[in-house]
Amino acid sequence: MPADQTPHEVLAELAGHPRGDDLARLVHAIAFACADERRTSLPDGARDAASRLGLSSEDAETPFGNVLAALERSPNEPTGPATRALLSALLARGIALAPPEGVEAERRVVEALAWVAAHTPLDALSAIDAALGQKADGLWREAAALVRRADEGAAPLVGRAGALVVAAALGASSSSAARGDARTLAAEARDPVVRALLQDARSPGAAAAAGELVPPPRGPVALVLLAVTGLLFVMPIARLIGRFVLRYRCPAEMRVSPRSITVLAKTELLGRTVREREMVFPVEGLTRVAREVRYPRLAMYAGLFALAIGSYVGISLFVDGARAGSPDLLGMGALLVAVSIAIDFALTNLMPASRGRCRVVLVPQKGPTVALGRLDPTLADSALGRLLQSSSS
Repeated sequence: MPADQTPHEVLAELAGHPRGDDLARLVHAIAFACADERRTSLPDGARDAASRLGLSSEDAETPFGNVLAALERSPNEPTGPATRALLSALLARGIALAPPEGVEAERRVVEALAWVAAHTPLDALSAIDAALGQKADGLWREAAALVRRADEGAAPLVGRAGALVVAAALGASSSSAARGDARTLAAEARDPVVRALLQDARSPGAAAAAGELVPPPRGPVALVLLAVTGLLFVMPIARLIGRFVLRYRCPAEMRVSPRSITVLAKTELLGRTVREREMVFPVEGLTRVAREVRYPRLAMYAGLFALAIGSYVGISLFVDGARAGSPDLLGMGALLVAVSIAIDFALTNLMPASRGRCRVVLVPQKGPTVALGRLDPTLADSALGRLLQSSSS
């Protein structure tokens, strides 16, 4: 399954599964048992619970993976985005099959979902809108109340981790009720991270650009030391080996809002996610934000090089053909000159100069410098442009 598959798409695919509802009930039972027992890992016994529902391992097969295998995954084994999306969608579907009735029931469900999302790979809050539609409004109201209690220190069982997860889900929800509560909470919350999550997500002034974490630019002293020791030449080779042999990747997304820049990054090795990070940089805490395009004139230089080589070889053939009276050499020489001119024109004029590799460097007042490379220059300019507009207004 693609990593960017939406909850709507996952639920639509699972709706056609012959045992989809039973799989949803299975995940629902496992998740709520985990919440009731305050376990930080999925409890054992998934296969026994499946047998009570008449589910076999073959019944648990889905286009996104085997549900039983996902539930029985070792706590030390990293969970990929496809598995998380599958289990989260099934948990949301399980809630939709038996929606809570009444404020107390909704509160218990929200508290359980907050605990599970903060301590396990199951995050039904991200799929609640897709599974319940307008019926999720009551859950979102209780979610806002939970964040408010946690901000006041009155929700010790959920804690700050659960409050942050719920706040992020509130801000990302497409529900009008959730967005209204998010705006209200953003003005009331005392926790700066909660405020950032509620203000950034789904904000009209927010923009994003996807790229990859890259090493930040080095200072002159570090550059000289690396060059003297020879590490300056060894490190790029090591990165190439890691990239192509070990499939080492650091994909990242930069989200820019009027108040902060959020970088969501993960580390992948051999196709598996081994680490995920979320870095929030408040605007007032940034010393410098730089957008750099690497090799912006590479196409022009390549065109000039092609023109020079083509002209030299073409004219040489043309002169030799004129001396020997050979129409073939004359035609070949003229053709090479024409092709080199066409290549130079295409590289210089048809390819925009700004299509170099774009890099954004974030320099905070405290902490290490962060650099994102391989960004689309148009998206990066759009995102940072909104940041400049908000800071000037």
